[in-house]
Amino acid sequence: MNLSHILFTTISNQLKLKTFLLNEEKFCVKNLKTQIEFLRKEKENGYKNIKIDESNQLNAENRQKLVVMYVINISFLKANTTIHVSDIKGNMKLFYSAGSIGLTGKQKRKRRIATSKLISLLLQKATFLSKKPIVLHLNNVNSYKNFIVNKLKRVFYIRLIKTFNQIPYNGCRKKKLRRKKYTKKFK
Repeated sequence: MNLSHILFTTISNQLKLKTFLLNEEKFCVKNLKTQIEFLRKEKENGYKNIKIDESNQLNAENRQKLVVMYVINISFLKANTTIHVSDIKGNMKLFYSAGSIGLTGKQKRKRRIATSKLISLLLQKATFLSKKPIVLHLNNVNSYKNFIVNKLKRVFYIRLIKTFNQIPYNGCRKKKLRRKKYTKKFK
């Protein structure tokens, strides 16, 4: 490879990345425009559908409606891997576990296989999630966080990611061992 070819490939890769980022920004701006239009229409209607507090601030519930529409929750349990989708009110839309994709026993604990299959199943079944703002909740995911986020970011518009790690990395403190008492035996 000569120097000009290397320069050309690096510049083209940077341009591809910049165009991808521009498309993502374009999508975000489009969502913001739709939210602005929604607020303008509500203002013209006198805010009949949106509750406003005394301080002329949007209610927290309505503010959240404008920000996100669905929640994807991925949980790593001790013996299973689950994924479920709900709307912002908490109504369950989809639920899948490692058992629903054909994994049994100790296979359900193999995180990379289970999550990749669950995410591909989610991409097939949840067509209503595309182009809508989503919150991603990750429970006990730890080292697989980047893997999951990268897979979902390709298809869905993720507005917020929350991680909940409930398992301590070093476990509970072990019980103190008692020393055995030695007694001299006389003959």
